Amino acid sequence: MNGQGGYFFCSFIKKEIIDFWISKKSIELLQEYVLAQYLQDEEIDDEWRIPEKFRFDIFNNINSLCLWESDSIILNNSTICDIYELEISNLDLGSFQLESDFAKHKLVDSFLCTDKNLLNIPDHSWNALVLSLLEKYKVTNAYLIYFKVNARGYATHDEILKIQSPFNKSDLKFFTGDFGTADIKSHIIKKALYKPNSSNEKVLYDFRMFKSAKEKNDFDFAGLQRVHLVNSKLNFNWIND
Repeated sequence: MNGQGGYFFCSFIKKEIIDFWISKKSIELLQEYVLAQYLQDEEIDDEWRIPEKFRFDIFNNINSLCLWESDSIILNNSTICDIYELEISNLDLGSFQLESDFAKHKLVDSFLCTDKNLLNIPDHSWNALVLSLLEKYKVTNAYLIYFKVNARGYATHDEILKIQSPFNKSDLKFFTGDFGTADIKSHIIKKALYKPNSSNEKVLYDFRMFKSAKEKNDFDFAGLQRVHLVNSKLNFNWIND
């Protein structure tokens, strides 16, 4: 699948931890701290002299809780699905490391993904996910940290799809989920099925970044958002400085 995508992550953190960072450090330093975690720098807490009770790691659920995580493609009107027929002599997924690797195989179909490709199933809303955590911790205020890396990649699955009959694109269906609130909301493909609800159902989808994307050392977006419950209404506010 071709289009905008990458790594999407959101973590829920208690108010007192981020209040310390806002008052004693800075938003810029907080973003650097999260990036250092993503790059697996294990010395940052001691080097930066962060007090033990205010240390956190959003990627390992240390003083935080993962709300949403996915490597995937954003589904929109310009998302293209390409179907390739693989040569019998080259059925190793490890050969797909670069975008140019696809030219070694036969492109048999290409189409825009539309609503007809979606499986409509009930999904938890973003507000419901956040509200459930506020209720779990019995608090009315907390913070969300968003982290996103833009990357090129391809959608596949753990095994090569082997079928006896020609591939029928109308039998390809996607599950989706929404990442983030209205101002940064993205419609993300979570899973794909071939011939769903049949004896021949196959689970296809697993997003894999290209080798060059995995070596990328910068990030596209890291944001901090306060969530607070007032009179049964959930409010979201970005923290910019």
